[in-house]
Amino acid sequence: MIIDEGHRMKNSQSKLSQTLRTYYKTKNRLILTGTPLQNNLPELWALLNFVLPGIFNSVKSFDDWFNTPFANTGNQEKIELTEEESLLIIRRLHKVLRPFLLRRLKKDVEKDLPDKVEKVLKCNLSGLQYVLYQQMLKHNALFVGADVGGAKSGIKGLNNKIMQLRKICNHPFVFEEVEAVLNSSRLTNDLIWRVSGKFELLDRILPKFKKSGHRVLMFFQMTQVMDIMEDFLRWRNMKYLRLDGGTKAEDRQDMLKVFNAPDSEYFCFLLSTRAGGLGLNLQTADTVVIFDTDWNPHQDLQAQDRAHRIGQKNEVRILRLITNDSVEEMILERAHQKLDIDGKVIQAGKFDNKSTPEEQEAMLMSLITASATDAVNEEDNSLEDDELNEILARSEEEKALFAAMDEERKLNDVNLKSRLIEKDELPSVFTEDISKHFEKDNKELTKMREKKRVRYDDGLSEEQWLRAMDDDNDTVEDAIKRKERRMAKRKRNKAIREGLLEEDIKDDEVGEEDDVDFAEAAQPRKRQRRERTPLPHIEDGVNGIEEEEEEEEEVVDGFVAKCLGVIDEITALTDENDGHNLSDIFIKLPSRKLYPDYYSIIKKPVSINQVKKQLNQDKFASFEEFIAELKQMCLNAKTYNEEGSFVYTDATVIEKLLDEKLAEGDEARINV
Repeated sequence: MIIDEGHRMKNSQSKLSQTLRTYYKTKNRLILTGTPLQNNLPELWALLNFVLPGIFNSVKSFDDWFNTPFANTGNQEKIELTEEESLLIIRRLHKVLRPFLLRRLKKDVEKDLPDKVEKVLKCNLSGLQYVLYQQMLKHNALFVGADVGGAKSGIKGLNNKIMQLRKICNHPFVFEEVEAVLNSSRLTNDLIWRVSGKFELLDRILPKFKKSGHRVLMFFQMTQVMDIMEDFLRWRNMKYLRLDGGTKAEDRQDMLKVFNAPDSEYFCFLLSTRAGGLGLNLQTADTVVIFDTDWNPHQDLQAQDRAHRIGQKNEVRILRLITNDSVEEMILERAHQKLDIDGKVIQAGKFDNKSTPEEQEAMLMSLITASATDAVNEEDNSLEDDELNEILARSEEEKALFAAMDEERKLNDVNLKSRLIEKDELPSVFTEDISKHFEKDNKELTKMREKKRVRYDDGLSEEQWLRAMDDDNDTVEDAIKRKERRMAKRKRNKAIREGLLEEDIKDDEVGEEDDVDFAEAAQPRKRQRRERTPLPHIEDGVNGIEEEEEEEEEVVDGFVAKCLGVIDEITALTDENDGHNLSDIFIKLPSRKLYPDYYSIIKKPVSINQVKKQLNQDKFASFEEFIAELKQMCLNAKTYNEEGSFVYTDATVIEKLLDEKLAEGDEARINV
């Protein structure tokens, strides 16, 4: 069995891995992949486990033996090792891998393949981007004025702060409300590039590439930004093609033929990193622009190789756009930490059956030494035209051409105060002090949340809830209302007994029969007890009656309220692209009739309804146990569904929220 694009099996619990293991028995197995190690060592173990399950049978042992030199790149506690200790552990890992890993580079196969050169281009924030970025950092919301969309306090529902900051770095018009304030006509004009540092830089770069005959592949993380880029390219009269996750398979092949055709009229190809980063041959382009960096650096490397592959005749330039002093610098740093693992484990091992131990040792030493310094070739500030031309030009003739184009552009920009929009050019809604608006909204938001949590305290016993579910003539909502009325009456009676109210006790008996719960109406003993004159009986035998009433009352304590609050937050999560609720598919278990294979693959099915039921039955001994049950639900979804599917993605988001809640609980205990 030969598995191409084998890194799809980096999750040993994925449906692909489970299916191949369960239904396909072969004597020999071979995995082909360009990126055997993407994020951490357990992913490499998953590939080795598929090839040789008898040898690599424990991911925990593999991780414990070899992961210590890289522990500071993940979530584990950082462990300091000396250089010699790191060398020793990594050298042992190389010995384990050498019999099973054969590595070939493109340059080993094609000696004349041109080089690829990657440059990081730093972009400044525009005045608008800076204002929005600061608002998002401080308030986790954007203020767009009282008249826009009727929302005085700005855009709501911005849960993932890092994602919102990335959107602002890419282009502010991703938020339609912001565009409505600045450009109410929605017609494309200079604002499309003046409000975004990246678009301003591309407005200088792309005409030069087009004039000099170079063709460009541009990779994006967000389809909304691709929409804006389409508007920009049309406005600049540049022919382009677009491929993203919504492109049909047959259309993909047609696009490749059109773009790679001799004398093709298309200058630029817009691709999403995940959809267009694999399996495409676009070597007729010689320039790659990484518009925004992926958390997984190997996704970007795969994207670069769409142009840098056998058949390429020109040197390939990779331009990575990074916004100065922003979250993107953190993402790039995290990506290079992951590449550092790959460098020490895979590259330094030189699994080519040709290199000597001395060569392997020298490369490993250089990587360990370099990890203490910043190895990224970055520019500290935004580039001037001359510096930019040095990076872009592939010859002296091109450098002269680019300089002439710069002079021509400056003449056209003579009426502009600056190329990037400045704060004093913005409408007053973006320059006023907005703290007071958000303070008011925070108070209102707190009240709303408190009210929402109260609804979960339904007060029903498990038996009452089940009967309401089974009874066609009744609903859970009606049962809750009856229970609330009865509990309010009990509170009132208790207050009377303690002398806190002066009303006549008989007034409290009016309409009591209407409040009798359906589950208790069939029990004459309890109904007779309510018909007795209450006051004397209570005084003579308070303990007996109160004990029975306390058994019926389901008072939600702090632990249950905390757990229900977590479920509340999960059910409030929505997708930022299409707005669907992330928890919808997790509310109840899949149908056994429609998905019989689910119950053969998943040994412990879990749903949100099940977790709620367990909460009512006091099945969880601790908050950690409750979180573990919900994480099992996410693991089930990621096991059964392909990585990249919407269910897998939704489960990952929910799992991240659960990790945050668990960390908050740990921090609270430490503070106590």
